[in-house]
Amino acid sequence: MGICSSQPEPEMRADFGSCPQDADGRAVWELANAIACANTQEILKRMVLNVPRLSNQRGMLREDYIERVIVEAYNHAGYGDLKSDVKEKTEGDLQDFMMALLSDRLDFQAQALMRAIKGFGTDEATLTTILCTTAEEDILPLQMAFSSRYERSLEQAVISETSGKFKRVLLLAGCDGVGESYAKVINSAVSGLGTDTSAIIRLMVTATPEQLDATREAYSRIYKKDLIKAVGSEWKVSGDFKRIITALAKRHPTNVNNDKEIDYDFEIQSMRNAVEGLGTDEQLIISILANKTHEQIEEFREAYKVATGELLRERIRDETTGLFESKLFRETLMGLLTPREEQIAIYLQEAFGMWANDDWGLISMLVHRTEEEKELIRTKYTEHTGGDLIADIRSKCSGDYEDALVACISPKERTIARGMRQCIAGWFSSTNKTGIMALLTHKDMVMPRLRKEFEKEFRGQTLQNCIKKECAGEFEAALVSLAAYTPPKGVSKLGPDEPVPPPKGGSQPASMQQSYAPPPQGYAPPPQGYAPPPQGNAPPPQGYAPPPQGYAPQPTAGYPGGGYGAPPVQRQDSW
Repeated sequence: MGICSSQPEPEMRADFGSCPQDADGRAVWELANAIACANTQEILKRMVLNVPRLSNQRGMLREDYIERVIVEAYNHAGYGDLKSDVKEKTEGDLQDFMMALLSDRLDFQAQALMRAIKGFGTDEATLTTILCTTAEEDILPLQMAFSSRYERSLEQAVISETSGKFKRVLLLAGCDGVGESYAKVINSAVSGLGTDTSAIIRLMVTATPEQLDATREAYSRIYKKDLIKAVGSEWKVSGDFKRIITALAKRHPTNVNNDKEIDYDFEIQSMRNAVEGLGTDEQLIISILANKTHEQIEEFREAYKVATGELLRERIRDETTGLFESKLFRETLMGLLTPREEQIAIYLQEAFGMWANDDWGLISMLVHRTEEEKELIRTKYTEHTGGDLIADIRSKCSGDYEDALVACISPKERTIARGMRQCIAGWFSSTNKTGIMALLTHKDMVMPRLRKEFEKEFRGQTLQNCIKKECAGEFEAALVSLAAYTPPKGVSKLGPDEPVPPPKGGSQPASMQQSYAPPPQGYAPPPQGYAPPPQGNAPPPQGYAPPPQGYAPQPTAGYPGGGYGAPPVQRQDSW
């Protein structure tokens, strides 16, 4: 049978002319023929199965090779539009897979979110996995991808299909950037009956100058109010507490950064006078702590310990007179004098410690954390409490809300692995197939860690074996190929302006280089009777004798016996 098995005697290939001799041109020429003949096995081979070997040889990620080599070369050669052509020639699960592979990463995530929302019942696992692992820089682009495709706000879609505290986590973690999230937390703290001073202190103490600047901008944009005035107008926010909160809220990365030179000796003496009741200006004490980054506060705290032999935080905790008489002011100072991730862990413990969980406290301290911050927070929580943060979340929360909080603080790869497991466990749903395709594609850099986390989550079973048990045919082969991928060491995703690495060994791989025997080093002397050509204006001879037998020497090894031409090019394709 030929490559087009739907016809008894199919044509071997479409009329795309002769095969190009450069590596990339040859690859897309064969892909174009496979697509023209609707040979899904060859399409799968050329776009998925063979790609890791080719991309790793060139020092590229698989997804970069597909996007920057296969797609661009195919479209540039004039064969058509690769995504449209593949969609036309495939169907079912394989078609969905190919569309996931060829789609923009965030555009396909937007499609997966819509299917999770509009499927047969809301797919909470897919919503949680995608929205609670979206990187900070991807939150707005994901919103725009969803809006562009469906002409609908992702935030409104989530609001319409989810509820309660689970909805709150999804919105603050995946639909709002850190500035919008913190602005909404502050607004909740100052709205309604009473003022949640704990929520205000938590954010002002733990937010970075960059985050506070984004929060002020977002608060003004969303609520048409100035954040500092809104917080300062609350009756519970007064005196020295109001002054320090206002100073913290005004921090800006231009004025508060690690490049600033600081005279720690003067500040240590000023703080020492304050805690010993020697009449230091409280505004000076506020400026000492409010105008520093978290790293600079750590340096100041260590310098104070070296100079005085005292732990400043413990000294302030016990000081209840004079400047430190205000409990809220003292709590704010103590929070600033505690290492940032440790203080976040303390706030989380306090949120659990009430007769009912402080859900705003839990959510605000868990969302928008980097992978490094997550690990430090979990470590400091264990050091401070002796417990495990994730275990405490599971014991004190429940349902989808519990899963969403765990997703916010777990390693990203573990959350994705957990989402894959839930997709595989309910494989009869097309929504779950879409979910696992969204979770597997565009994960080249993290795939080795993802496999390890999946084995932890699935009690030793490998991701590839689980896929093989639940899938079949070409769809299975495609997913297994993605799951088994390991990127070359030291390689990262190509930037939009970075050039594509050439094939190893030049423009053509070794298998495509034509080999010719070297030219002969010498020639036999001419036969007897051979005359040189006439010189000058001599008349041409009236006749030529036929060449004697045996005139030509034996051809050099590697050349055909019929003459000194190069050997004919042999077909190199695998068909």
